[in-house]
Amino acid sequence: MHIRELLAVVTTCAFVALSVSARDDAQTSSPAVAKSGVETSSAVIGGHLYDRIAVVGASASDGFGVFVREDSPAPDPADPTAKPAKKNPQVRLNLADVLRFANSLPGSDGKSATKITVHHYASGFFFSNPGPVGRGEIDRALAAKPTLVLGLDFLFWYVYGTVTANGKLMQTGEERLANLEAGLAQLDRVLAAGIPLVISDIPDMHDAIGKMLSKNQVPTEVTLASVNARLSEWLQTRPTAKLIALSRILGVLKSGGSIDLAGRTWDPAEFGELLQKDQLHPTFAGTVIIAAALIDVARANDTASAPPFDFSPKEIRAKVLEKQAAKSAPITEDSPTTR
Repeated sequence: MHIRELLAVVTTCAFVALSVSARDDAQTSSPAVAKSGVETSSAVIGGHLYDRIAVVGASASDGFGVFVREDSPAPDPADPTAKPAKKNPQVRLNLADVLRFANSLPGSDGKSATKITVHHYASGFFFSNPGPVGRGEIDRALAAKPTLVLGLDFLFWYVYGTVTANGKLMQTGEERLANLEAGLAQLDRVLAAGIPLVISDIPDMHDAIGKMLSKNQVPTEVTLASVNARLSEWLQTRPTAKLIALSRILGVLKSGGSIDLAGRTWDPAEFGELLQKDQLHPTFAGTVIIAAALIDVARANDTASAPPFDFSPKEIRAKVLEKQAAKSAPITEDSPTTR
C-alpha cells in the first residue's frame, strides 16, 4: 500500500484502531484457534513492545522518493550575477530509518535514549512478485524475533497489481480475493509467533490511475468492499492485530484537515506537503506522521510503557543531517532481494 490513503492517517481527524488486547508472558500464554484454523497466540516474544521492531511492506514503507538534504545558502540578492548554490547531497530515508531517528525517550541514566532495534525488510519491488517477496519479508522478520511488526502496506499488492502470489495473471475480483488469502497467511505466521502486528485496510486508489497505476492494476470498488469485509472478519479472531482503516477517511484527506496524534497536532500548513507529486507516496514529513500513527495504534498492546519516540520532523531531520555531516555509516539498509 503506497498510498494516498497512507497519508489519510496523517491529514485527517480520525483513524480506526481495531482488535486490541493485552500481552501475556510468552511462557504462560495459551494459543487460541481462529476460525481459519490457524493457531494464534497472545504471547509476545521476550521483551517490551518497542524493543525490536520489524518493518515489512512495499514502496511506501521502503521510502520511495523520501529524502532530506541540507539547505543550500541563498544567493546574495545584492549581486545580480550570483548563481544559485549547488544542491547538497540528499539522504534517503525509509520508515524504519524514521523510527530509529525518532528514538529519543531518556533511558535509565536520564541521558541516552532507550535503545531499540528497527529492522527494515520492506521492498519497493513487492509489486513485481508479491508471493516470494512477501514470504521472504516475513521469513526475515521472524528470524529477527521482533517484539512488534509494522506491515502498513504489506497487503496492498496482494489485492492490487496483475500478479498473484503464485506468479499467475491476476485480473478478476475473485482472483484478487483469493490472492488476499495468500497475504493473510503470511501475516498469520507473525501472529502465530505471538508478535503484535499493525496493518492497514485496502484503500481505493482509483485516483492514481494514469499516474503510477494502470487501470488493470486497480480492483473495482465492489472488489475492494469485499476485500475489506474479509479483512475485518480476519481481524475479529486475531486480537493482537491492529488496523488503521485508511479508506474510511480518504475524503477528509482531500480537505487538508489536521489530526491530533502522538501528543501533537499535525497540520499540513505547518509541515508542508504530505504527499509527493505522484499522489501515492508520502513525503518525509508524511512518513514521520505515518510512523507516529503506527506507534499510536500499536501502543494499545503495552499501555504501561511510554513509546520511546519523539516524532518531530524538525528534530529527526536535524539528526539525519548531523549524522551525514559526521560521515557515519549509512543509515539505510538495502531493500531485500527476495523476489
